[in-house]
Parts: sequence; structure tokens; C-alpha cells
Amino acid sequence: MEKTIEWGKIVGVHGIKGELKVVPYIDFEGLFEKAAGFDIGGCRYKAVGVRPHKNTVLLTLEGIDSRQKAEKMRNMVITTLRSEIDLGKGHYFYSDLYGFEVYDLAEEKSAGRLVRVDSFPAGDCYVVETGKGERLVPIDSPYDKGVDLEAGRVFISSIKGLLEDDDED
Repeated sequence: MEKTIEWGKIVGVHGIKGELKVVPYIDFEGLFEKAAGFDIGGCRYKAVGVRPHKNTVLLTLEGIDSRQKAEKMRNMVITTLRSEIDLGKGHYFYSDLYGFEVYDLAEEKSAGRLVRVDSFPAGDCYVVETGKGERLVPIDSPYDKGVDLEAGRVFISSIKGLLEDDDED
């Protein structure tokens, strides 16, 4: 099954011309032009406009030109097949990295596999399955050392206690 990217959830309608109020899951404004189209409720749509509005974005879709049409989309999730989004060379979604080997440059060995990325107010963290459980690694300096998309590797530099329990030696 091909990966899909969830852009956000339609939570309401703005105005009478069919603008959709969307709670974004990703950087909607910066990326919407890179998507070939959007899938909503089993139908395909082309975006013709997006703009920020408080903590949401307002999305205008081709063919959705009235409040009545837009209301039918309330509570639906906007998705796109991952293969239909061209981020450009060297750019990726975190979900593209899931399953990658996490290589610890400080220890010069594999630390485990990346299972997901969790977001916290202080920043995002890689969640690494080490074989002894899941460990969090901040996606920030000095821990994050980059990604090799072709090799399927995420590089980190750990410190004592980051990937193992403190009582382990």
C-alpha cells in the first residue's frame, strides 16, 4: 500500500464562497503548491488558494464554490499520495524516514530503527527502537547529524544515558 500524507482536517467553512477552514497537520502554506492534488472523501480536488487564518488555514478548491458544497466536507481529512508530492532533492517528510537505520556516530554502531517522530513544545524527537525499548533523540544539535536518504540511514551522536539506561555499562 502506498504511503499517504495527511495535510489536515476540515473543521468548518469560512464565508459563503466555499472556503474550507482546515486545521493543518503539516506546513500547508509552504507545501500545497507541490502537491498534484488533494483527496477528500474519495474525490480528487485541485487547490486554487490557501491563506492563514488564526491557527488554521483557509483552503479554496476548484469546484467548491458555495457554502453548501463546503459544508459536506466538514470533519473530512485531506490526503495526498506521497509519490505525488515533489519536495525537491534532499527534502523529506519525517514519515519518509520511518524504518531507517539510526546510526550513532559517537559509538560507531547502529543504535536501532526509527519508528516515528514525536513532537513536543521544546522540539521534535526521533523515536528509536533499540532492542531494549524505545528511546527519544532530540532532532537538534548536537544530537542530529543528518540523513542519507539513498542509504536509508539517520545519523545521530549520542551521549551517555541517551540510548541506554543509566545503570547499564
